[in-house]
Amino acid sequence: MNDETAYAATRKRTRPRILIRNISTLFRDADRAEHGVDVLIDGTRILSVGKDLLEPDLGPSDDLLIIDGRDRLVIPGFVNSHTHLYQSMLKGRRDDLSLVDWCNDVTFPFVRRVLHAAWNDGSTEIASLWSLLGCIEMLRSGVTCFVDMDMNVDGVIDAWHQIGMRGVAAMSLVDTWVPEEIRVSPEQTRDDTLALIERWHEAPGDAPLSTVMLAPSTPFTCTDEMLTWISEQAQAYGLRVTTHVSETIWEVEQALGETGVTPLARLEALGVLENPVLAVHGVHLTEDDIRLAARRNVAVAYNPKSNMKLGSGIAPIVDLHRAGIPITLGTDGAASNDLLDPFEEMRCGLLLQKVAKQDPTVLSARDIFRFATEIGARECGVDAGVVHPGKLADLVVLDAAAAHQFQFSNKIDDLFASLVYCTKASDVITTIVNGRLIMQDRELLGIDEPLILHEIKKVGARYA
Repeated sequence: MNDETAYAATRKRTRPRILIRNISTLFRDADRAEHGVDVLIDGTRILSVGKDLLEPDLGPSDDLLIIDGRDRLVIPGFVNSHTHLYQSMLKGRRDDLSLVDWCNDVTFPFVRRVLHAAWNDGSTEIASLWSLLGCIEMLRSGVTCFVDMDMNVDGVIDAWHQIGMRGVAAMSLVDTWVPEEIRVSPEQTRDDTLALIERWHEAPGDAPLSTVMLAPSTPFTCTDEMLTWISEQAQAYGLRVTTHVSETIWEVEQALGETGVTPLARLEALGVLENPVLAVHGVHLTEDDIRLAARRNVAVAYNPKSNMKLGSGIAPIVDLHRAGIPITLGTDGAASNDLLDPFEEMRCGLLLQKVAKQDPTVLSARDIFRFATEIGARECGVDAGVVHPGKLADLVVLDAAAAHQFQFSNKIDDLFASLVYCTKASDVITTIVNGRLIMQDRELLGIDEPLILHEIKKVGARYA
């Protein structure tokens, strides 16, 4: 069985106009929830939002697909602002390791097997498969866009386009610390990075699904020369930068011992913070770091469940939020979470901040929803995250009729609390990305999901 047979699209999708009619509750953004309204999508964008957008007796046609919104919630698609899709092959591996030992014992051995197969015999089928596996899980959980810090292996991004999902390619850039047998030369890294930008940034041109961020894996895995080059290329191409920053106490102490400054301060000294930067984790940012981030164009990606599993700590999200620093929400990779589920991430992340401050008022359901949608989209350079005319049509339809969804208040704070605390990934019915139906009535369109999962089990076993 070849790759095309296993996981290429099995039927073409068209792009009719889509009308979601008579929606029980539409969460347009973190400040507005409306009842009994319609959303009309034309092409890749939302055309209009309101009541009775088309005549009630207008039926389906080749040009219009009508979705019944009764007993349904509609939300902007979630943005998973940090993950590692290759780790979808590493679920359930160890829960007794801190970050450095976890890298050495869990992720590096898998990466070594994948890269050696790619370098020695050109075998990259596994990359397409882990991408599809991660995309399937996220689409079923309400994610319509993600940032993937991954290996620069053929097939990773192709899979996103095949399934129709929006992704940001943030291929890991390293030239030190990481074992030599899984590194390429700095020269090859630079060439591969420029080729990645050329091929995948804002592709395909007619209706882009992929963009590129530059991604030094973390400051301590890059020399000054590499970080300076990354900053220069970000400026030259107008790209954002994303990197793990101050995830552990060890990382901060290591940076202070070797450079005399914190990881974020080192990025500042090398000019990296002159670019828009999405700093991942930020668990151990100092007060000076927070002031620096507030002065610069730095956002922080909050990954609460991963930080908990690895024992890294609790990110100072309330302090960052109060300082005016944009916060996004990420799942991290499935080897340290182990789910790519934004509903769990919202609930867990919100409760964690309340208990850390011993104050239930420090962060609200509306705050965490905004992190997961509007702010995530903005910090990833995606014109989505809200349901407003003119925005990209990345939407999710949820079942509101299940027993765990019942609530009887129409106060806006209660509506958002119900959405964040009560909704489950299993409530996702329909997912729309870039104006296309990617999943309808819980069926993924255009792919043979059972065949893909069968192939993943078969191929993945070779890398176990």
